[in-house]
Amino acid sequence: MYNGIGLPTPRGSGTNGYVQRNLSALRHKKGGGGEPPPGEEELRRLEAGLAKRPNPDILDHQRKRKVELKCLELSELMEEQGYAEGEIQEKVATFRMMLLEKDVALGEPEQKPTVTETHQLAEANEKKNERLRAAFGISDTYVDGSSFDPSRRAKEPPPEPPNPPTAVRDSSSSRSPSPKQKKKKKKKDRG
Repeated sequence: MYNGIGLPTPRGSGTNGYVQRNLSALRHKKGGGGEPPPGEEELRRLEAGLAKRPNPDILDHQRKRKVELKCLELSELMEEQGYAEGEIQEKVATFRMMLLEKDVALGEPEQKPTVTETHQLAEANEKKNERLRAAFGISDTYVDGSSFDPSRRAKEPPPEPPNPPTAVRDSSSSRSPSPKQKKKKKKKDRG
């Protein structure tokens, strides 16, 4: 027995005598009956915290830093090769303009970039959500839970009907091969 807790001796009890706390027992909090359910305003605040928007200024600053890093590498390379200072500045300025125009024209490449910054993650998530919204045909004005609103249909413009198929394929132009006929086995008489 340890501090008055447990068995006086573990003999015959089928246990090793080690005393453990019951982790599955729930402890009730003293005081009020808990927190009241969150209100509409608190729910909006929590949802806003979940879907953080990327800060465009920070993203723009990161892009400009990458451009400046490439320009600095070019200028160091040209200095090592023995170019004159004026010529270096001129070539770096044209290279900088080319990189900035290329970055603005293309935006982000479609390949999956390695993203580590919070704002880059938010931007990538926003692009992914936009692609999904376009794929499922969800409008930008859609509000969660509005499907249950009976007056929603009156507020929304009617959806465009799907395009009917223009040409019907006949079975002879099918690309898949026709199924092969199975051969029937002949039964042998055993008698």
